[in-house]
Amino acid sequence: MMDRNKQHPPVITDSHSDQMLRSPHGIQGRRHRVGQQRGKLLLMLFFLSAPFGGALQAQVYDGRACEEGNSTIKTLIKTGKVEGMTLHMGITGDADRWATSFLKAEGKPPESMPDYDYELDRDMDIHDWTCMFAAFRAFDQNQETAWSEGVKGPGVGEVLVVPLKSSKEPIRIRPGFALSDALFKANNRPRRIKVYALNSTGRDTTQVGLLFWDWTVLTSKEFELKDSNAWQTIQLPAHSPAKESVNFIAIEILSVYKGSKYDDTLISEVMN
Repeated sequence: MMDRNKQHPPVITDSHSDQMLRSPHGIQGRRHRVGQQRGKLLLMLFFLSAPFGGALQAQVYDGRACEEGNSTIKTLIKTGKVEGMTLHMGITGDADRWATSFLKAEGKPPESMPDYDYELDRDMDIHDWTCMFAAFRAFDQNQETAWSEGVKGPGVGEVLVVPLKSSKEPIRIRPGFALSDALFKANNRPRRIKVYALNSTGRDTTQVGLLFWDWTVLTSKEFELKDSNAWQTIQLPAHSPAKESVNFIAIEILSVYKGSKYDDTLISEVMN
């Protein structure tokens, strides 16, 4: 088994140096990220904030570096209910707490670029580097980024929480590292998963995002995914979430398709 401490994040391997421009600390990646990814995340936030009156003012950096996953999520899916466990959704907030673990960035942090216009650019680059494979990469509206579990081995039992627009529409999932076929094959892909419909009855807005707490499992179902670098569709059993709730699911990894080079399991995007 590969020593995780010596493993490089798959997006920056030497054999795929042309993909450096797509990494969070690639030069073009930074220049395009500020306009594109922040715009996509803001659109999602404004959509999800509609039940709260849409009062968001995401204008400043108010986040922190990604450090650890959130083990309380396992308690939620095991017991069916957790009071508290506040999760923050925003451009920078709690990017690591939406999953039980994530693969941490390795190497040197990004250097300051001469064309930085604001201190915000530097803060966002550091944030994006530490959160390179954090949970929100699976719902950032960009299938070329990905969440990777961060435990030793293939990550069986690790869980990712994702916000959705609707509890009635089918769920679309892009398993594995979709950035390229080579990276898809090199890393593990989820095979069997268990998907839980979640409801949060506590919710509020902040100046830079949304807060959710007090969680309940509504229903769940197991699925077997195809080993294909393509979108797949799954459908949960019908359920009745609380009125005006924002919809969430949790995805638990039960088994994987083994990668040819890395023992990390990734999910690139989940949406509906």
